[in-house]
Order: sequence, then C-alpha cells, then structure tokens
Amino acid sequence: MKKLMLALVAIAIMIVGTSFAQDEPSSTVFFFFAACENQAVIDLNGTMESGFDVYVQVFDQVGGAGNPLTALTRVSVSGEYQVSQVLPYNEGQTLLVGQFASAVITIASETNASNVIYTDGIDDVRDTCIEPAFPSTDTFTGEGVSGGGSTPLVDPVTGDIIGTGEVISSSGIFTPDGGVLNEVFSQPQEAVVQIGARPSDINQQNLEGRVTDPGLIFAECDEYPLADPGVVWDIDNITIFWSWFAATPELVQQHIDNAEYEVYLSSPYVNRQPFPNVQVSQIVEREDGNFYVFYVANLGNGFRPGEYRVDYYLTWDAVIDDGYDLFGPGQATEFFLSSCTFDIEINPYGIQTDLNNPTIPLQQ
Repeated sequence: MKKLMLALVAIAIMIVGTSFAQDEPSSTVFFFFAACENQAVIDLNGTMESGFDVYVQVFDQVGGAGNPLTALTRVSVSGEYQVSQVLPYNEGQTLLVGQFASAVITIASETNASNVIYTDGIDDVRDTCIEPAFPSTDTFTGEGVSGGGSTPLVDPVTGDIIGTGEVISSSGIFTPDGGVLNEVFSQPQEAVVQIGARPSDINQQNLEGRVTDPGLIFAECDEYPLADPGVVWDIDNITIFWSWFAATPELVQQHIDNAEYEVYLSSPYVNRQPFPNVQVSQIVEREDGNFYVFYVANLGNGFRPGEYRVDYYLTWDAVIDDGYDLFGPGQATEFFLSSCTFDIEINPYGIQTDLNNPTIPLQQ
C-alpha cells in the first residue's frame, strides 16, 4: 500500500468560575459560551478590581486545544459588570453543525496577559446560536493580546501554558484542509479553582472514542490503525477523501491523467454506491517535501446509524512514476485494493437530524 501523509465539546452549558486576587477586594467571572457558525457569543458577569480585565479566546477543539478561532481578546470591565462579546472567527473560518469548539476565560492584568490570577474553560457543540444577554463593551486585541495565542496564557500555580495542547500522536496522513488526520493533543491544565462540574468530567463519557476531526474518513483507513475514524455521529459532516503523492508536480499530474478510481460506499441501506461530485484538489507541496493531490467527496450529515464500508480500488491506464517506484500495467504494483470500515451512532446530545442519508444514488 502506498504510504500517504495527510491530518468536541459538550452542548452549551453554563460553567461558572470565581477567582480571588487577594482577600479584599476580589475579582470574579461567571460566563456562558455559544459556538455559532462564524462567530462566538460569550456572556460575562461578575466583579473586577482595578488593574485587571477578562481575557477570552476561542479554539476549534475541546479543552482550549487545537487552532484558535479568534484572537486573544481583552474585555475591558471594572467593578460590577455584565457584558457580552460577539467574537468573529479568524479569516472567515466556520463551524459546521455538530462540530466542537471551546473558550478559555482568564482574569489577568490589563497591561500583561501573561500575569494570570485565574483561568477556566468551557466547551460547546455548534447547534443553534444565541443572542447576547448583555450590552457589549470595549475590547482590545493589540500587541501582547493578539495573534491566536502568540502570547500564551500561563497557569499561575503550575506554570503550564494553557489554551493550547501539544500534538502527542497522529496518523501521519495529510488531509485536504492542510492538517494531519487524527491528531491527539495533550490535555491542557484545568483551573485550580472550579465551581460546578469540570469540563473534563462533563465531556469524558460522551467524547470517549471521538477523534479530533470526526466525520473525516480516509478511504484506506483499514490499512492504517491510527487512521480509524473513531465514533462518528449523525450530526457529523461525512467527508470521504484519498490522495496520491509524488516527488514532483509533473509526476502527480501523470498520475491524475492515468488513474482509474473505483470507490464505493456500502452499508445496510446501500450497496456499492459510487461517490458523487468528487472534487480533485490542486497539486500542493506538504511538509515531507512531496507533492500531493487530494480527492474529496462531501456527503453531508444525517446518516442513519449502522456500519459503513468504503471500498477503494485504484488502477492506471499506463505506467506512471512517482519518483520512487513505477506503477501500472506490467509493474510490480499494478493496482491498490483497500477499504475503510466505520460506525455511525446517534449523537448523545439530542440534536435532531433528518436521518435521510445515505440516499440512492448518493447525493452531496
């Protein structure tokens, strides 16, 4: 098999946290977070002593891990406050229904985001958006406060960086969006002070077996254990992809011109249905120095529960060269035959989908 290089939490619930800078006066923050399609809504209230402010940042994975969806933003508050902030996502990023995000909420010096006296987090799955509960106030994302976590937030007790997690494992398979499939992040440090249930306690049961990019299915995943799609829900957008790499763009194009793919989806509901509207990407160079083309079939959500299998068969009309080996008629490798088996379950949050997939024929 040709080796390919490619790349949640809970429903919106209220988590409250309280931090004391010293015995008197004190600073407190209570918060509610909703992840929307292209923005986040965060309601904040509490009491803030002079010299401190609330900092907020939203990430595309649970526990403050993953990539930043918003800049690190200082919310200017003083005394007793009730404010709401609508934070647009960076560079037009969006969340699909059922995708997860998290917000990191911090009390820190108004002149130094790293001088942290309290931090906490809250996770949400994108379903319906909410209207801000309170008026907005001044915010700042200037030097020392901006840049998607370029100024890290530091836990005042442990000294650990929070708001980002380190990648500790992955499938090593590059994905069409420029990432790597099934990256596993270290768990960020949770707040020392916590009123109510911790996010990790809330998420643990529902998120067990979930990967960081649920619904993104590598067509040959049965060949690569770390490419297992994990637990897939009916609210996940199902995207099937496969790819080819070579040493030069010209050799990738040679593959494109001669490749014959037969890729099908089978389940209790359909048998060997070909994928519609398969998109072929531009040829791109990736981190390993090779050049890649990606084939992508977007199938939407609302898939009925059950076991699904992707069957993948690749041949060539003529001999091709990837810069390392020859493939095609009369060569040592004349074809590739592979598959990916995965299960779809009903989501545990009660979010309703039409459950009208898969159709015959498959529709995008």
